[in-house]
Amino acid sequence: MTFFYFFFLLFLFIFLCNFLLLVLSVNKKSPKIFIRYFFISILLVAWLALVLQQINEVAYVAARQVLGNLVLSIWVCISLYLNKDLKLALLSDFLYKIKNFILNKETKRIILMVFYISLLQIISFSPVVSLNFLSGPSSFSWLDFISLALCVFGIASYLKAFANQAAEQTPIKKGFLSLAMHPEYFGNFIFILGLYLLSIGTTGGVWSLIGPLTILLLMYKVIIPENERRALKRSNIHN
Repeated sequence: MTFFYFFFLLFLFIFLCNFLLLVLSVNKKSPKIFIRYFFISILLVAWLALVLQQINEVAYVAARQVLGNLVLSIWVCISLYLNKDLKLALLSDFLYKIKNFILNKETKRIILMVFYISLLQIISFSPVVSLNFLSGPSSFSWLDFISLALCVFGIASYLKAFANQAAEQTPIKKGFLSLAMHPEYFGNFIFILGLYLLSIGTTGGVWSLIGPLTILLLMYKVIIPENERRALKRSNIHN
């Protein structure tokens, strides 16, 4: 199995998951369904990738691969109940456009939007693709330990921020340093960075740097500005 074919199958699966999730949301007339379960396709595709790897005998199962999938599964399960602001900011424009396309019965544009959001997902989580294709040597290295520790630290940082309700009221600083200043963004980014470092242990995994770079760009250009706008709107309503 070539990497291109492997990547294509995983992308097709994510696309179908997002399309079905969108259909369910429309039928139930509840965009909250799409928002809540948005990352489920990433969890499913990680384990599907491992299965495809073994069926096609691409490589042996490595410990970093299984542990990487496990910490990702934990993060996705947490995202079902948390990460609400992050998902709202990321998907608000997408859902607004989808709503207009549905009202105008523009089927092709709906498919293109689902294609776009699916491509964004698989690129952002490209370390998962790398981990489950050529998973690298079976031995566990010091970098793997550091990578897993970063993943756990990132999850713990976000959970701590959520537990501390005051964190939600922390003013969001403008500029690049806002990522480090706000615990919600910081924890999620550290988790993704840890996942990327874990993928470096695979054969040729350096390419998946595109994942954390894409997420960093999304946080800086889309998520943080949108949450700033929402925070200002809430502040104006209360005042």
